[in-house]
Amino acid sequence: MDRGAGEVVVVDWGTTSFRAWLVDVGSGRCLDEIPTGHGMRALERQDFPTYCQAMLSRWRDDPGRLRPPVYMAGMVGSSLGWLTAPQPPLPMGAEGLVEHAVAAPGMADAWIIPGVRLQDSATDRIDVMRGEEVQIFGALLLAGRRDAVLCLPGTHAKWARVEEGVLVDFATSVTGELYQAVLDHTILGRPVDHGAPWSETAFRLGLDVAKRSGGLLDHLFTARSRHLYGGLGSEAIASYLSGLLIGHELKAMGDRYGAPDDVLLVGAEALRRQYETALATFSRKYRWIAGPDATIAGVVEVVRKHRPRIG
Repeated sequence: MDRGAGEVVVVDWGTTSFRAWLVDVGSGRCLDEIPTGHGMRALERQDFPTYCQAMLSRWRDDPGRLRPPVYMAGMVGSSLGWLTAPQPPLPMGAEGLVEHAVAAPGMADAWIIPGVRLQDSATDRIDVMRGEEVQIFGALLLAGRRDAVLCLPGTHAKWARVEEGVLVDFATSVTGELYQAVLDHTILGRPVDHGAPWSETAFRLGLDVAKRSGGLLDHLFTARSRHLYGGLGSEAIASYLSGLLIGHELKAMGDRYGAPDDVLLVGAEALRRQYETALATFSRKYRWIAGPDATIAGVVEVVRKHRPRIG
């Protein structure tokens, strides 16, 4: 068999980041990685195909291997991305994602995996996701589970419920974005020492306050009052606000999803410590799965179902 047969390129492309992996489909093993590249915000839309081809040229233009197909997930399929891929409604399994995969114009044998949406007329709930859906299915495979509640931290943190391998519900918390907005654009963030290390003591205090009555809007202002009269130093405000916001996220999602036996925590190392501390504080058992591993596993699962359809 020619070198490269059975390989596929997995791309996670967002507004601020680009990552790619060369993966063996049969084993799911990562063979090579491109750890960083320009996010879509740094490029003009008409340049996406040229940039992607250039980034992947060492795998796609090697005469010694078959040209591997490319599968992309994330905001690359949004209105800000390469093209607007569909967001079909829940319930959704990996097989359903396959049916809605779209060819990326301007690049041969390249596909964009769709996002999903929740649109519940009975409760008037509407929500959307792009990229997390493949991580959800990948995390299930890695954990050997078909039923789970998952937490995917980030700028827009996602919580989701999967039953019998089908994504049936999810909810978004704008935890990361609100945290940054409060630090950068409110009086609460003015005294912050941005060079200070993370304070677990201040973070835990924020988690504790989040458990109390009063609500998020009330609790947010305590970052100022505690700084003025409660001994909360400038070096600890950011950690305190992080604990406060993540605590309220867990509190709200606990109301929605109950207290599952084992939350699958899927994400980047940068947020792992905070969410593990928060889940333990809220007496939630969890299993950590690295976000890139979940992305690769999820896309490979889609590829295994997709290639026979277009072969």
